[in-house]
Amino acid sequence: MPGMPNISKILVVGPRGSGKTSLICRIVFDSLEECVQVPGQFMKYSYVTDDGNTVQFLFKEVNSLPAPEKKAGYILTLNSNNKDDIDLLPKILEMISDKGVVVALCKSDLHYSAAFWVDDVKRVVGN
Repeated sequence: MPGMPNISKILVVGPRGSGKTSLICRIVFDSLEECVQVPGQFMKYSYVTDDGNTVQFLFKEVNSLPAPEKKAGYILTLNSNNKDDIDLLPKILEMISDKGVVVALCKSDLHYSAAFWVDDVKRVVGN
C-alpha cells in the first residue's frame, strides 16, 4: 500500500548564465517549451515507483549563497563554455558544503567550444 510521498527539496545553484533554469525545465517538463525563469519559486517533479510510492522533488533556483533554508542537497550547474565557471567552482563548493552536491555540466552540447570538461571538474573537486 502506498505511503506518504517522499519529498526532497533540491536547490539549483551556479554562476549566472550557467543553465540553472534550463536544467530545471528539462527535468520538470522534459522540454524547454514551457520554460520560464523563476528564481525563488519551487518547481515540482514527481513520479511513482514500481511499488506504488510517490517520490517528489521540489527544485528551486537560488541566485545567492549561502542559502540558509532547509534542503536535501544541491545541483550545481556550470557552463562548460565559460572558463570563469570552473574558476568559481572551489568558492561555490565551499558555500554549499553543508549537503550533498551533484555537479551538472550544462551547455555541453557545444563541446567543440568548451573551455573545460569533466576531467577538469574532477581535478578541482578532487575526485
